[in-house]
Amino acid sequence: MLAFMQAAADYLQRTSSAVQHLFAGIESYIAILRPTTNLTFVSGEPHASEREAQFQRWRDANAEALEHARKAQTQFVAESFALSTLCGAVLQVTEKALELYSTNTTIPSDLPTGISTELKPNRAKYCVGRRVRGIPLGLIVYAGRNQHAHHEELPREPSLSVFEHLAAYPYSPDASPLRDLAFNIRGGAHESYAGNLTSLIGWRSYEVYIEDMKSMLQLDPAPEPTPFTAGRP
Repeated sequence: MLAFMQAAADYLQRTSSAVQHLFAGIESYIAILRPTTNLTFVSGEPHASEREAQFQRWRDANAEALEHARKAQTQFVAESFALSTLCGAVLQVTEKALELYSTNTTIPSDLPTGISTELKPNRAKYCVGRRVRGIPLGLIVYAGRNQHAHHEELPREPSLSVFEHLAAYPYSPDASPLRDLAFNIRGGAHESYAGNLTSLIGWRSYEVYIEDMKSMLQLDPAPEPTPFTAGRP
């Protein structure tokens, strides 16, 4: 067991600099939108005509910032596939680590309906990590990696059921039929959802990633990262 854990630690060590490069690239794309995120119009005016007048005044006062935000959003959309490519690479590194080094053999009894019925015993290794919308982090990584790698088609089970749950969350008898479009892969768009998934699980820095990896692979303390400098070849 000790040798197995050492192999897992070695894997994280050997992929450390590459993953740090990936997160540096991810940050560079997200930074495009960051200066525009606080542009919000709020009104408590109950009358539509006055509310519209307030909006016009707000829009005129913020015309330059709104134009900058529009251009930033256009640039971000143009680079969204590049962002998903980097996020997909992070999911690939993670999924491979779980495939090779996860020691979990138990499928939780409280998995959401649909996922548990489609999950075969050999996928128990992915049922590790903190829960996100009721699903183990490792299983989300597994589904995200598969969808990214084959985004031209619907993923197979249990990945499809994972996305179905994420899109319809939370489940309840009185829940709204509205679906979270960030995970609605049945919507017809043949694109990678890796960027959406890594955002959901909070993977926007190497530090968060490595703590989750330590937890999923039962490593303590976390492996020391390889020294990294952004822009280093």
